[in-house]
Amino acid sequence: MVIPDEAKLLSAATDASGARYMLDVGDGETVRTRSVVIASGARYRRLDVANLAQFEGTCVHYWASPIEGRLCASQEVALVGAGNSAGQAAVYLASHARKVALLVRGGSLEASMSHYLVERIRAQPNIEVLTGTEIEALEGDEGNLAAVRWRNRATGVETTRPIRHLFLFIGADPNTDWLANCDVALDAKGFVRTGAELGSAQMETSRSGVFAIGDVRAGSIKRVAAAVGEGAQVVAALHAYLARGDADASRTAGRP
Repeated sequence: MVIPDEAKLLSAATDASGARYMLDVGDGETVRTRSVVIASGARYRRLDVANLAQFEGTCVHYWASPIEGRLCASQEVALVGAGNSAGQAAVYLASHARKVALLVRGGSLEASMSHYLVERIRAQPNIEVLTGTEIEALEGDEGNLAAVRWRNRATGVETTRPIRHLFLFIGADPNTDWLANCDVALDAKGFVRTGAELGSAQMETSRSGVFAIGDVRAGSIKRVAAAVGEGAQVVAALHAYLARGDADASRTAGRP
């Protein structure tokens, strides 16, 4: 088997090897194991703009860290999104950028953002909230963004501004397609459910011995540092599970 490889299907093992789960990794190869840690992450949603890829990695960002804060210092930037992550990023960037244009496709922030963040955004004089607005085009060349054009959905009026950095906080889709037939409980958005709400141990899923960490886990912080922390925590959970041996094997007995 080649490492790394792609997990294509998780199912219960049916042989006498002592393994409880089997991973299909393609080309007829399988891996049998007593426990599984799901850390397959999520895919950031992208704008439907023809030349977006040209600016990704240089001028189009999916996070806002001190590095991006320094990159856009004293500049005008645009940020697309209306959730709490977008609100937090807008407030943070406002402390570095000259101006933040916050583009919201819907009619208001209140429907999707916590009240305290809405109030903080309103209190920032250099954050301009543009509701009912969506990106129409990105202008620039050789990976350098020069301008962003957006349109008001109600009036049709288009605006072009000289912006060199665009931030996208429009959500993420979990990489959980491969879990579709293995009885691991997912939430309405497809993220893996874990923990007390399922009557399970911390970071354990609805299947005994199957754990989830990082961005793929429902309720996770969706930050690198948090994912690293969960990776360290799950080691203890794995040891505790394996130490129980076969005591809880009946929990999944008879399941397909």
